Amino acid sequence: MVLINNFLQRVIVRQFVKFCLVGLANTIIDYAVYLFFSRLLGWYFLLANIIAILAAMTFSFFANKHWTFRNKDKQIKSQYLKFTAVNGVYFLLNNLIVFSLVHYLATYDLLAKIIAIAIGLLWNFLANKFWTFRVIKTDKDLNF
Repeated sequence: MVLINNFLQRVIVRQFVKFCLVGLANTIIDYAVYLFFSRLLGWYFLLANIIAILAAMTFSFFANKHWTFRNKDKQIKSQYLKFTAVNGVYFLLNNLIVFSLVHYLATYDLLAKIIAIAIGLLWNFLANKFWTFRVIKTDKDLNF
């Protein structure tokens, strides 16, 4: 138990766990918004999907900014654009991995998707931690 507590006290591990929890909430929001617009309101499924993705991504952005990474940067517009770019790369990476594993290595599609999600999760976490929500240290922060 002490070993687990020591492990969880590392900042990057705590951030990764929070990132995963935000991702879980993000998925629930995505489905809930999709169901609301497509089933309850009867909207066209692609329009409902676009709205659901945008709602979930926006939630994910603010949850990760304020809770996961505790980022205080006021440049929300530029960070949101970076976050969107990271998600765009994830989308392409995920599809490339699934396609390659299924088409070239004859991997079962559901296994290929799990592998792609795991790789994409690492990509998203690291890109957002070190690019989107990177904290720039100033001389004052470094005690110079």
